[in-house]
Formats: sequence, structure tokens, C-alpha cells
Amino acid sequence: MKNIILILLFLVISIFTFSQTNADLVGQWYNAEDDIVVTLFEDRQMVSGKVTWMKYPNDENGNPKTDLLNPDESLRNRESVGMIMLSSFTHIAGNVWDNGRLYDPKKGKTYTGIITLKDANSLNLRGYVGLSFIERSSSTWTRYLDEDLVRDPITKKRNLLIQLTEDLNNIIKKIENENLLIQLREDLNKIMKKIEELKKAE
Repeated sequence: MKNIILILLFLVISIFTFSQTNADLVGQWYNAEDDIVVTLFEDRQMVSGKVTWMKYPNDENGNPKTDLLNPDESLRNRESVGMIMLSSFTHIAGNVWDNGRLYDPKKGKTYTGIITLKDANSLNLRGYVGLSFIERSSSTWTRYLDEDLVRDPITKKRNLLIQLTEDLNNIIKKIENENLLIQLREDLNKIMKKIEELKKAE
């Protein structure tokens, strides 16, 4: 009985530690070129990521960019903003998440991915084929910080757009799942305030 209690206690501690570790990674991250923001989120006790902002979201005709190089023809019309770029990264140990799937839309290629959290606000993302030392891509990403809002007007505008996108996504979810008109009105008022801030940042 004592051994069973110890095992259960160990499992509880392990689960708690795991969730804390994932919490250190989730959030909004700028890619190395600073032209894309990927939001990392917990996904079935793993970490995945989707594109939530692009510096140049439209093509030369003014239409939203799509995943033209995807080897799956049925996915070539999906918009780049909102696309899942990373999936199923599992915490291995310490500051490392491995065995994830990393999709590179610039090449239309999918690799096995490994994330190393260098510090609280920077990470290294590597894509590889087969063994981890057969590297195909490597880049350093930096975390979105609230301080960015007061450092640079262009960055402020960009970050407000990211926040606006996330708020709209949350409202869409509420409309789909619940009929909360009062809450919806409050959320829309908050977004209107952010739009006013965005105008002032121009």
C-alpha cells in the first residue's frame, strides 16, 4: 500500500512538473527573420504552434498568401496565417522538446523538430531528417514581450495586430460554442479600444 501511494505521488509530481515546463515554452514567438509570429500552445500535453501574424500576409495581387508549396494539393489553398507550423513537440528533459513535426512553408517540407529553450525569451528550433545530427534547418526565435509596445512604434503596431487577431479568434470560438451576447459585447468593446490604440500608433 505504501509503495502504491509513493507511485501515485510521483505521478502527480511528474504531471505537475510537466505542465510547468510546457508553460515556460508557450506564448508568442518571432521567427529569426522577424517577419512571422508563431504562437506556441499546449496540445494534448505536448506543444504545437500556429502562424498568427505575418509582416507580408498578402501576395502581389493583394490576396492572402496560401500554402502553395505544400505537397498535399488539397492544402495549397489554406491561408498562411492560422496555419499549424509545429506540432506534437514532447518535453524530453530540462529545456528540450523533441520528436515534433516542423513544417517549412518556404520549402513545402516537413521535418522532425527539436526545440531548445536557451533562456526565458529565446529558443533554438532545429529541423532534421532521421537522426538529430542530420540537420536541415536551424534558427533562433525570440519571445514577444510587453516591453516591445513602448520601445518602437512599428513594433507596437505589429503587437497590437497580433493581440487583435487572438481576441477575434476567441470571439469566434464563443459564437460557435455559446450564445453569450453580453460577454460578446464586452469583448467587442475591448477590441474597439485596441483598434483606437492601433490608429494612434500609425
